[in-house]
Amino acid sequence: MSTVRAVESPAAPRHDPDAPEPPAARGPAPWLLLAALYVVAAGLYSALALHSPLPVLFPDEFRYSHLARSLADGQGFDWRGEHVGQSAALYVYFITPAWALFQSTVDAYHASKVLGTLALCAQIVPVWLLARELVGPRLALIPAVLSVLGTWMLTSAETVTEVLAFPLATGALCVAVMALRRPGSRLGWVALALLVLATWARIQLAVLVPALLIAFLLDALRDPEQRRARLLAHRPYLLTMGVAFLGLAIIALAAPSVTGDYSGYFDLRPEFGQILSKTGLQLLELVALGAFAPVLLAAGAVVSPRAWRDNATGPLLAVFWPAALATAVQSGFFLAGYPPAVSGIGRYVTYAVPLALILATVLMVRPRLMTRPALILAGLLALTLLARPAVHEMGEERSTWSTVYRLQQLFGGSEGLLLALTALALVAVAAVLIRRAGDPARAALVFAAVIGAVLVVQSQASWWQMTRTGDALRSVMPADLEWVDHHASGPVALLGVTQNAPQFDDIDFFNRKLTQTFVPVAGLTGRRVEGKQCSFRFALSGQLQLQPGCGPTPHRFLINDPSARLTFRDEIASASDPNVGRIVEVAPAAMPRAQSLVVLPCPRQTPGFRPDRPDIVPTSAPITCRPALTGALWLDARATVQVRYRGGPAAQTVTVGTRTYAIPAGRDSTVSFAAPTGYSQFTAQQDWTSSAGTPKVLSVSLVRGGTTTKLA
Repeated sequence: MSTVRAVESPAAPRHDPDAPEPPAARGPAPWLLLAALYVVAAGLYSALALHSPLPVLFPDEFRYSHLARSLADGQGFDWRGEHVGQSAALYVYFITPAWALFQSTVDAYHASKVLGTLALCAQIVPVWLLARELVGPRLALIPAVLSVLGTWMLTSAETVTEVLAFPLATGALCVAVMALRRPGSRLGWVALALLVLATWARIQLAVLVPALLIAFLLDALRDPEQRRARLLAHRPYLLTMGVAFLGLAIIALAAPSVTGDYSGYFDLRPEFGQILSKTGLQLLELVALGAFAPVLLAAGAVVSPRAWRDNATGPLLAVFWPAALATAVQSGFFLAGYPPAVSGIGRYVTYAVPLALILATVLMVRPRLMTRPALILAGLLALTLLARPAVHEMGEERSTWSTVYRLQQLFGGSEGLLLALTALALVAVAAVLIRRAGDPARAALVFAAVIGAVLVVQSQASWWQMTRTGDALRSVMPADLEWVDHHASGPVALLGVTQNAPQFDDIDFFNRKLTQTFVPVAGLTGRRVEGKQCSFRFALSGQLQLQPGCGPTPHRFLINDPSARLTFRDEIASASDPNVGRIVEVAPAAMPRAQSLVVLPCPRQTPGFRPDRPDIVPTSAPITCRPALTGALWLDARATVQVRYRGGPAAQTVTVGTRTYAIPAGRDSTVSFAAPTGYSQFTAQQDWTSSAGTPKVLSVSLVRGGTTTKLA
């Protein structure tokens, strides 16, 4: 081992005549500036995260926070009685103290986001430590700053595994580069340890194990003069990662169940052409994520022998490209085999971006490493963006969408053309700085300013879009997000009738007392309600009948259906909110029995969204409604049903049975009809189906013996 260390010094990189001389020490120490950068970044992104009102990424945010809450409540990995196989659980453990410390779920949610932000911003430390070796402590602040400017920082507003996996993966990759620069050192074990933690946070990062195996092989091969010595120095790591890769392959083939709920990934069988297409899409998203030029320069540097043999850029290339390709191929395979995924997903390929930012800084400082053919190749590869398909999901393709959105506001034009021209312009700027700049340090600062401006524009547009969407969703939520917990005296069961309300995921997120879910035998339309579900039906007597094995019959219910309104006999307490629905409590000694079920023609509205543009459709927008108001009654005595309408601009009609009622224009009117004893159904057929310029249902009531009971 000592012989190997004599061949390749573990100290600083080889002297390069193009490298700038270290500036005279003046001003604050670089580590103080780094600490200040961390404080500023953590403060800024914590403020932005707390300004984001609701979770926006389904089902990820809801899943991890529910599991953390379940752990804090002593129930393990359980979601309303259903075990969740979360094998990559480090992030869940990381935020569990927030849910244990705060009884308020809103406070716990905010604390989780702040914890995630503090972890996410820590990526500047490994970036600076690596860049310090390559360009000096002050210029190393350039990639450190850039590493907290991109759209990946939006995850600070989300309770997702990336906020922990990203800084751990960045640390693993940066330390791996350091290990390649110091053959025979123990830094490789540190990189592997960080990678294990990153994989525990996000299981997809297991793909970086073979990536690092390839990186160590590339490093051994990149300089023929030192090939044998480096192979000997890297041998422990090559053997360890080779065995680890073999173990992962065996698990994938023989026992994928150990990955928990991710085991379905190994059942995917996409076509090879689709894998190539989606992998290419992910690589183009990677280019946009890194503000175009850094990744394209890294691609061009592949054909530069000087860059490969240099002890600064060679290890960077050896780690960056295996990591970038591994994450792109893995996510491309998933996207090709998972039909609901119609877009690229930028956050799946973010992990190698910090290395590209460091590499670009080094190339500015040491311009002779970037040959003319390398620059030409970078420019030619920029043209591949002409083939970039249109953005389908702006929330998953943030860097590409935000760039195109702002450029189209200024210039118009097609997406692919705008992206390609932007990339070409940035590569041209880099080429001028590399080939013509007399002061490499100044060139690095100018290039960083240009790239930083692109990252800031991307981030500003993406934060604006995400916050705007969150505010729109928040507008149809109760002022008190813990409304259910504050209005129920004990555990509450969701009772779905026609549809799972779009707001339910957020209501479920912020309210601990929602402990059961009941859906009709035929199922519930809308987004799936997570956790254990049990079916129910109403007997002819109105009695609530539950699927066997669902535990004791509940006596507190949340009726959150956008269209259905349900009342019970023997109600002893209730609370309602126009944006949530109604909580009702039935007498504990009574078996829950329905009294009425009314299904309104027009459901409660939620803001609408398009996945490819930031337009928000307000709740006042016209919709197509059902052509009738329907209902079911379980009565002990005859009664009268009264439906009050507010007339529209023109007269309309409603038909109940054989009788037709006029709904005069511009004033309120009431349609009354008799309801018999026992079980009965009614239908109020309307001669309109639009919510625009038509009568509105104001209320549905039951009149018995001079007493009026509101049903809807």
